[in-house]
Amino acid sequence: MRKHTLTDEAVHEAVAELLAQAAETGKAATVTALADRLGIKRQTLYRDFGNVVADFLTRDAERRTRPLRPPKDDANDRKTIARLRREKDELTRHVHAYEDYIRLLTIENARLASELERVSGVTRLSRFRTSEDQ
Repeated sequence: MRKHTLTDEAVHEAVAELLAQAAETGKAATVTALADRLGIKRQTLYRDFGNVVADFLTRDAERRTRPLRPPKDDANDRKTIARLRREKDELTRHVHAYEDYIRLLTIENARLASELERVSGVTRLSRFRTSEDQ
């Protein structure tokens, strides 16, 4: 079993480099990647530099959960958003109008079917008997 010669300073430098690289790529920085960068096993990293690993994981989690910068305020974007909102409102009104129209057609269909049955002398028989039929 060989003993490593890493210092806290070397590990902190590797942490900073790995976090900077992760920030550029957008990927998470892992303990395995840190151990590979330092040329040691993960277990050794946890055993000998546990406090650095905990700090590293905390900093990476904070980096990944940091809110994104708000987008630039662009006049074209505002126009596009306003147009899309108007289109959405118009489509929503259409959907509600179609719902109402379908509801009216359903009611009218039931009324016409009932009238047709009455005029033609058809008696509708139900498959299931209700308490009123007995």
